[in-house]
Amino acid sequence: MSDVRTEKPRLIADERLRELARDDWPMRFRARYPRVGELEAGIENDCLLEAIDVHVHAEPCSLAARNQDYTQLAIEAARAGMRALVKKDHHYSTVPEAQAVQRHIDHLVDSGLLARRVEVYGGVPLSFSLDSAQITQSLRFSSFKMIWCNPIDGEPLVRDGKVRPEAERIIALAREHGVALTLGVPGHSRKKYGGIDDYDGLMPLVERVAALGAAAVLDHPLSSFTIDQIERLAVGGIYAGLFCYPSLPSVIKAPVVDPERTRELVNRLGPQRCIVASDVGMLLEPTALEAFRLMIRLLLALGFGKEDLALMLKTNPAKLIGLKP
Repeated sequence: MSDVRTEKPRLIADERLRELARDDWPMRFRARYPRVGELEAGIENDCLLEAIDVHVHAEPCSLAARNQDYTQLAIEAARAGMRALVKKDHHYSTVPEAQAVQRHIDHLVDSGLLARRVEVYGGVPLSFSLDSAQITQSLRFSSFKMIWCNPIDGEPLVRDGKVRPEAERIIALAREHGVALTLGVPGHSRKKYGGIDDYDGLMPLVERVAALGAAAVLDHPLSSFTIDQIERLAVGGIYAGLFCYPSLPSVIKAPVVDPERTRELVNRLGPQRCIVASDVGMLLEPTALEAFRLMIRLLLALGFGKEDLALMLKTNPAKLIGLKP
């Protein structure tokens, strides 16, 4: 095996691409994953009860048009029996928005128009500044649950192979106040990082997060890293994000995906080190809840049990954002 520090993310080879695109793929898929024949409509409903999605996108969105606004998404999640949502935006804080949506959800529950409550949260992206004041000012809101590291065009957190002092201060604040971190790849801000390799650029950040004991999850690592690299990045309690993107095909993001990579990641790390989240919602993608349902069905078809899914959908994300089991 090549040196993991310089190993490039695995690309689907021409032979594998042809295999995935063959006309007889449905028959071969059923033969390889026989549990797909046991799936029934609604099989995912029990798994959705008390599930937590720590990475949702919705309107308003600074990056691209989305197929739902956050209020609609929260209402659907509540009706499905989900426990909590955390909305991401790459360029602005979603904490005040989450606070407002939560008040609306609670009003619907109090008025008898919604049968149950869903907890609505947001976070702060490190987009234009590493000033820790943006974190301390958000701490007074109970809806503040996530810091988005390396968002698109975000501020570089690593320089010359070391975590910048300003970033280290933010990591320490996250640990002190129980706010989680989502660790995106430097490639989201490649121009600011100077074209650094994603693995080399993320590993110093991972090491400091683990050393300081902050709760964190890797942002859709299957789109950027090999399984070997993900295993080395998911250290010190850092979870691997098993997101609908790129485990499910998306015409705008990942039109061809390999289900074996999803299964291999969970088998290698174990369900206790993975978190399922949606990370979808563009106009050419399913809604967050639709994708969540598909993801649960896929994991069941790949051979994972409902106990495994409970860890990845409920227990682990609750630990990540500091909710009681």
